[in-house]
Amino acid sequence: MKKDSASLGTVIDNRQIAGLPLDGRNFFELSLLVPGTVPAAPGSAGSVRGDFAFSTNGAREDGNNFLLDGVYNIDPKLNTFGVRPPVDAVREFEILTSAYDASFGRNGGAQVNVILKSGTNEFHGTAYEFFRNKRLDARNYFAPPSEPAPQYQRNQFGFSLGGPVVKDRTFYFADYEGTRIREGITRTTNVPTRQERAGDFSQSLLGRPINPFTGQPFPGDRVPEAFLNRTGLAIAALYPLPNRAVPFQNFVSSPSLRDRNDHFDVRLDHSFGNASDLIFRYSFGDRNLFDPFTGPAFAIVPSYGANVSRRSQNVMLSENHIFSPTFINEARFAFNRVASGIFQENITSINQRVGLPELSTNPRDYGLSFITISGFSPLGDEYNNPQKSVTNTFQVLDNATYARDKHLMKFGFDFRATQQNAFRDVQARGFLTFSDRGPFTGNALADLLLGLPLFTGGARVDNHQHLRTESYNFFFNDSYRITPRVTLSAGLRYEYTSPPVDRKDRANIYDQATRSLLRVGTNNIPRSGYGADRNNFAPRVGLAWTIGSGSSTVLRAGYGVYYDQSALAPGEALYFNTPYYDFNLYFPLPGLPLTLDNPFPQAFPFPLPDSALAFQRDLRTPYMQHWNLNLQQQLGRSRVLEIAYVGSKGTKLLTARDINQPSPSPARFNPRPMPQFDDITTLESRANSSYNSLQARFEQRLTSGLAVLTSYTFAKSLDDASNFFSSAGDPNFPQDSFNVRAERGRSNFDVRHRLSLSYSYDLPIGRGRALLGNNGFLSSIFSGLQTYGIVTLQTGRPFTVALLSEIDNSNTGRANLGFGANDRPNLVGDLVPARRTPEQWFATSAFAFPSFGSFGNAGRNILNGPNYQNVNASLIKNAALRENLNLQIRAEVFNIFNHPNFDLPDNFLGSPTFGRIRSAQSPRRIQFGLRLVF
Repeated sequence: MKKDSASLGTVIDNRQIAGLPLDGRNFFELSLLVPGTVPAAPGSAGSVRGDFAFSTNGAREDGNNFLLDGVYNIDPKLNTFGVRPPVDAVREFEILTSAYDASFGRNGGAQVNVILKSGTNEFHGTAYEFFRNKRLDARNYFAPPSEPAPQYQRNQFGFSLGGPVVKDRTFYFADYEGTRIREGITRTTNVPTRQERAGDFSQSLLGRPINPFTGQPFPGDRVPEAFLNRTGLAIAALYPLPNRAVPFQNFVSSPSLRDRNDHFDVRLDHSFGNASDLIFRYSFGDRNLFDPFTGPAFAIVPSYGANVSRRSQNVMLSENHIFSPTFINEARFAFNRVASGIFQENITSINQRVGLPELSTNPRDYGLSFITISGFSPLGDEYNNPQKSVTNTFQVLDNATYARDKHLMKFGFDFRATQQNAFRDVQARGFLTFSDRGPFTGNALADLLLGLPLFTGGARVDNHQHLRTESYNFFFNDSYRITPRVTLSAGLRYEYTSPPVDRKDRANIYDQATRSLLRVGTNNIPRSGYGADRNNFAPRVGLAWTIGSGSSTVLRAGYGVYYDQSALAPGEALYFNTPYYDFNLYFPLPGLPLTLDNPFPQAFPFPLPDSALAFQRDLRTPYMQHWNLNLQQQLGRSRVLEIAYVGSKGTKLLTARDINQPSPSPARFNPRPMPQFDDITTLESRANSSYNSLQARFEQRLTSGLAVLTSYTFAKSLDDASNFFSSAGDPNFPQDSFNVRAERGRSNFDVRHRLSLSYSYDLPIGRGRALLGNNGFLSSIFSGLQTYGIVTLQTGRPFTVALLSEIDNSNTGRANLGFGANDRPNLVGDLVPARRTPEQWFATSAFAFPSFGSFGNAGRNILNGPNYQNVNASLIKNAALRENLNLQIRAEVFNIFNHPNFDLPDNFLGSPTFGRIRSAQSPRRIQFGLRLVF
């Protein structure tokens, strides 16, 4: 029962953390046991490559604040967590979700604080290994039954150890964990047949190719050998051959993901007596991952994966001082460093091998240009790579607590200085697009074989990043016990974060006043490209009222304003203007063909204008308003039922649009308002969100061997952009940049119903228990059995139907960009099919192409994806080897009922697999473990 605070949240203790079956033993997933939390949208920036992200009470996934022992633990590039300690190192996991007091800030979503263990006067620790492989695992829903099961092998091992250095004075705690994974990732796609690769389309399921010179079909639907382009043939030969007879999904593969992860922590505690404690902690994590598939929009055939590295470090020095029984002070210094990189699988020039030029002379950019061919898997390395960033954050904070009469006052400050040094060679290998809607053969693969792209593009990059920013935060909070039954909490927090600037002002920005690119720091342009926002005052208020003569019912209400420090990645827009980033698009023109013989012409006589990036000059700090009305009822001595109405409103959220978008028109030439530029993508603080929910929570603390935590959320989340970054199928960019209201719809993370239940139970079997307590042999076998489990049920999340990226149906130029939204179709029928299956998840006939030169009327996020159902369970046998030495034998089953949890379907009208689901999440997997506890 919380009788003196209006904040909502949950504390999960070490017993639950260590025992619950967490796939990958990632304790951050415990956040999903709390009402109001949902997993991040599929393919979101924070959830790819095995990382974990979540949204809370309508806040975006990058709006959560991660703390480790109360200090900063964030990768500021994307606002994800920094260091992730092992489960065996965690003493307590706390997550606050609404109406928390003024001592917490930086972000407007959840506050996640992880407290690590410390040493004591007694030696204590653990040693463990968890392992699993494919022999006991079920088969992925899309893996062909005739093929061998995909590779899967996982080993996770480590130890923890704590004890005294000097009794009653100095203590240590240390831990290490290593993880080694090899996992076959199953994907299905469409690849050309041997005949199609040679120009024979007589048996093809795709359109008949037309001779672009005569307008008539090729004889026998075969492209004559004289027409075939050598480079086009070489590119087509990069495809693997079909390995199954499924229309438009004739190829399945399960290449291996390889993941190596190491982590350790060292902590020292020293007591100077009753008045002062000193704590030092160093945490280190290092990960090297090979991901064979870089995302749903990129290649779905092997050979175009990514090598990902991430090294994170967190240092804390803390001094706690008791000046008097009523005045306590905590002073902390912290340093946080995250170095991450993503590099393409191909480190040699595949371009030169097939006959394409390299745009960059830097060997780190070599590989294969990104190539899209309608109807087939893309080819080539992900165009956002290579990239690397190193961020350093220095933090000094001080929190004081002072009690006087009926007041408990907290006040303090938090200062952070952040540096980011990075590079990101976007489109440095270039891209080529072939479409069956182009003006050539009407068949994208035939266009490739003839060497006739619809358009190409690429960039020359010289934009090393050196961002710097500082944050100043001050707070005061007073918890006033008006009566023994009524507590009022009121506080105020002030936050100022300086806009990120380049250390050498080596950046240009589009200036709307002069309609030109100008260097930052000149002509009254701020060094960051936008002005500072110093008006960030965040009031907080909460009331807790214990009702009636007893103390078993508490009514609570709270409201607060919470500012959101945006990730650093949007600030990188400074570096993507000429001359530091020179991006060019190439289109064939009458009399000026564009061919594979010269796909990136340097002397193009009619070059397109440069694109530009800009900031809203008065860009403001996003903020969330949270409120809740909450009733807690104690049921017996160890059970609590909680029912709450929880709401939030997001204001001035970060979004982007093209301020140089032309009006849609069927005219062949459709000029932009400022014809000297192509698109002008502008980052603005104009997005909004709203969230309303009914939340329920039942918790039983450990009683008679049983502990239960159940959470239910019935919610609706609306916004006009669910993130600044894109997620699968949704770039979070308006279809029409001058009608942003049309983007208002369900959030990408809107989950209408979500139920989670976790439990732990000491089975009443064996020595001294109700069952088999007097049977010596059986009692010894069945004694010490425990079971843990997590049950999750949630309804499907929404998604948007769009046109293929190469289709510029509105004639506004947006599909020609690497950044921006796809056009949407018209909605012309009922969305629900007669029978919903993975082969047809929604009624594809309900969507149609709008007339050329117009936007579609289909809304954003109007369809629901598949529901999610999952049960994880574990059985643990505790065997006492001797006093204070216990061996745990563990069996853990993830997705115990092998329920196929499908990913989102193909949402692109014009794709051969439109409306089909092509992948599913993990099937049933079994893990065994040994854990020694002493």
